[in-house]
Amino acid sequence: MAMPGALRLYLDFASPYSYFALRPLARLAEEHDRALELRPILLWAVFKQQGVVNPLETPARRRYFLEDVTRSAEFFGLPFRVPEPLQISAHLAGRLFHAWTATRQQDGLRLASEIFEAFFAKGEDIADPAVLANLPCLAGETPDAIRVMIDGPEGRQRLGKAVDEACAAGVTGVPFVTLDGESFFGADRLPQIAWRLQHRRGGT
Repeated sequence: MAMPGALRLYLDFASPYSYFALRPLARLAEEHDRALELRPILLWAVFKQQGVVNPLETPARRRYFLEDVTRSAEFFGLPFRVPEPLQISAHLAGRLFHAWTATRQQDGLRLASEIFEAFFAKGEDIADPAVLANLPCLAGETPDAIRVMIDGPEGRQRLGKAVDEACAAGVTGVPFVTLDGESFFGADRLPQIAWRLQHRRGGT
């Protein structure tokens, strides 16, 4: 009997909606005996390849975004601070994740959670290598090892490959989930993902 397909989550560490969706998706994957594959990307790099303009450059969208992320954090019951600056490139965090999980795939959820909590709950600057080096799950690593994970070729290459993969998969934003050939965009699609998983488990 074939193993059920994984839930693949494309996320950006600078995206509050990715932060909101991570733990609920992990719970859904566990409940339905599915693996959760995390694919950190740089959404701005995906948009650049697709020729998409940054939606937050529109004042009306920016105002709504600020209102909605605060409300959504309350809805999901998560600690949240609006980042300052609002938008950053999370390339250092993305490189770190991809390099770290190359040999520690089982620890990916923990590392991703700690990066999100540092940025969105504690208000720390994840564009600062020193902040990343102080993440609890890296406590056993030497400063040199952390520096290589952040700046070395493996993290860079794996992150670039994930961005290319996201473009090929038709990612239009984050969080973006692929499941058994279907795509789901947005933290508000969690009920549909749960519904689809339930139907697949029931054989319908």
